[in-house]
Amino acid sequence: MLKVLFVNTTITHYNHPLFNKIGERDIDLVMLIPQHNSRTVGAGVKRNEDQNQKYLVILTPCEKAWYGKDYLPDLLRTLEVEKPDILIIGWPYMLQLFFYPRILKYLKSHAIKLILHEIPFQVPPFGQLDYFKSHPVYNESMQLMSKGLKFYANALLLMWIRKYLYGKADASLNYCSRGYELWPSYGVPKEKIFVRYNSGDTEAFFDRKEGVMKAPELLPACSKRILHIGRLVAWKRVDLLIKAYEKVYSRFPDSELTIVGDGPELENLKKQVSLSFAKDHIRFVGGVYDPFELGRYMKESSVYVLAGMGGLSINDAMCYEMPVICSVCDGTEKDLVENGKNGYFFKEGDAEDLTEKIEIILTDEHTRKQMGKESLRIIEQRININTVADNYLKVFHDVMDK
Repeated sequence: MLKVLFVNTTITHYNHPLFNKIGERDIDLVMLIPQHNSRTVGAGVKRNEDQNQKYLVILTPCEKAWYGKDYLPDLLRTLEVEKPDILIIGWPYMLQLFFYPRILKYLKSHAIKLILHEIPFQVPPFGQLDYFKSHPVYNESMQLMSKGLKFYANALLLMWIRKYLYGKADASLNYCSRGYELWPSYGVPKEKIFVRYNSGDTEAFFDRKEGVMKAPELLPACSKRILHIGRLVAWKRVDLLIKAYEKVYSRFPDSELTIVGDGPELENLKKQVSLSFAKDHIRFVGGVYDPFELGRYMKESSVYVLAGMGGLSINDAMCYEMPVICSVCDGTEKDLVENGKNGYFFKEGDAEDLTEKIEIILTDEHTRKQMGKESLRIIEQRININTVADNYLKVFHDVMDK
């Protein structure tokens, strides 16, 4: 049986089912994660608590390295003990391979295949520092990070580190198709670039869908409900959605905005709503993680809107035949949303354009239903938990065959 050591920042509640799928498919999967969520994990991200695991979890100390990023001091020892066939590792722990070259030497001497796993997001093409002028980098609090000499010096160094590491790697595995266009600039041959895409537990949504459709209404009847699901952090831009909804409400007073999620921005958003003339039509319901309960909110909504960063909630909404409106997310949106077919892209940060796209969908019920059907088709046929697990297995077997 093929043994894979997967070094990750954490195991989230939404990635756990996928890792279980991989563990069920004749893969001895070992997850090496920090004992506590690292600084790389976003605020409010829910860690997996399900003990029904088809994979092994090793909790390890996590420290801040001299180069300023988190690293796992026991990585080499874990490789020696577990003796995997494949090491799959991503940001920020992949930096250890460069700054602690003993790990790379160990991989080579023991014929362990190396897969670098990246989003890829906020990564410029090699040599193109001006990329950040048109693609500024913000943290979750919407603070601009891509400024100053230190940032650009680090970005340049990181370009060369990535180029070096990709020269040592057996494959590049990405969760969105941008990897195909990005990594050749770093010298990665096309045959070494793989895209797994991204999916939550679509099976859980589909398994519960019949029950959801028969369940009593959770919310007051509304034929024009706008839905947002996600952590309430600044870069999700729920504030922008609320601003746009005020304009939508002026035209559609029978509409409603429902916000599912929790996080550090909750009180700020509630304050924003309290000052809005549409406040009686904006509903906060808190964090919801159960697929059945989430399904009920999606069943009773007309359009899903992600105004800022994110990704997986798009997949979930598409399981319930919802059109999707989004802007710049984490790259996965371009693999899921076909503009004008199952939703719309709006201009990043533009409340007027977001308003226009929402109103188009709310105005035409026939088009909305057709878009919803296309959303469902994409999930059923192209990107779901099983196709993503298959893509993982494909890269594992391909690197072992070379």
